[in-house]
Amino acid sequence: MTRPAGPTPAPDGPKAVSKFEYNLLCVLRFLLGHFPADRGLQLLRAGAARPPCLTATAVDLAKDSLAKGCVLFLVRAGGWRDDRFLRDRQPAGGRAWDRVPLDERALAFSSHVVEFLLWATAERVHETTAPWDAPAGEWGPADELFFWLAFDACRADGDLVAVLQRKAAFRQNRLLWLTAPAEFADDEEPTPPDFAPWFAGTRAVMLECLQPLLMTRWLRSERAKGLVGDWRRMRQQGRAEAAALAAFLAAAQAAGRTDLARWVLQTNAALLRAELTPAFWTGGLSDVGQGRLADRLETRRAALAVPRQMETLAGWQASARAVGYFDDEYAASQLWKQTWEAADGDAVAARAAAAVAALDPLRVAPEAPTADGPAVAPAEERT
Repeated sequence: MTRPAGPTPAPDGPKAVSKFEYNLLCVLRFLLGHFPADRGLQLLRAGAARPPCLTATAVDLAKDSLAKGCVLFLVRAGGWRDDRFLRDRQPAGGRAWDRVPLDERALAFSSHVVEFLLWATAERVHETTAPWDAPAGEWGPADELFFWLAFDACRADGDLVAVLQRKAAFRQNRLLWLTAPAEFADDEEPTPPDFAPWFAGTRAVMLECLQPLLMTRWLRSERAKGLVGDWRRMRQQGRAEAAALAAFLAAAQAAGRTDLARWVLQTNAALLRAELTPAFWTGGLSDVGQGRLADRLETRRAALAVPRQMETLAGWQASARAVGYFDDEYAASQLWKQTWEAADGDAVAARAAAAVAALDPLRVAPEAPTADGPAVAPAEERT
């Protein structure tokens, strides 16, 4: 039998790339979680001579790794779950690829990702002075996801993190603000980015997939607060968390996508399975040698940033109960009420309120005026 006429098929086997391109592809795989962390961090610290350009083979391999790596991450994070989210104001069930059209699931990466990979491979990132950044407003959804994954992969190396935190691609990354607002905590008033773009299109699909991961990250952070002994650090972290959560919930409500904030409710439900005192969050803090009472109270309040959000969520529940059958938002309100009931939201809200109220043992409700004069002000106001 003779072979049919046509082009000779390419031989099987690995494709040839230069040493720099090999390092770049290893860095990319490390940032996506598919390469040993110690070797990936070593490559970021080593640097290499940058070529004028990448070969077509290297570009194709990078595109393949990006597309498959990011999609695989989203599927594993929660896209595989048979879940229900809103589609055109109506609940839609199934896995992400069942309920979402293909055009909303497609990931397109910009040149900023390639430039970052070139910079990260060529420079000794922990001590580089070479400029690189991706200004906010120039990223697509896939870019923002990738930069978040890149930061997450480098988190174990404080020197690398310190460099990346100065870049707008990370400092204004909304996924990073959602998963680790403490990375931006300082003495300044926290200013989280606008979360509105994350409630439409591809970004909203990503949020659907990331619900379990968001809950896991915040639970881990909350359970670790009892080990924090630095008052300043606790206050900064709590303020950043409160600002990020408030901005996120406000954007979710404005977009009519309260279903994308269910992870906040589920985090509180998992955390507050029983009554918890503020010591759960602030047990590592010591009053010895500390400053004013007002500062200590502010720090303790900041530590309970997550339980404080239950007041907002309880307001959503009250609004959902008031929606009538013929109202436009009826289907969305029903989905939220089901989420609330599944999490035993009333009990969780009561436990959260009790924990928050325990921070102000001196606060009393204002009394009615008496014949002898005005009511006595709450103790906190008198101080």
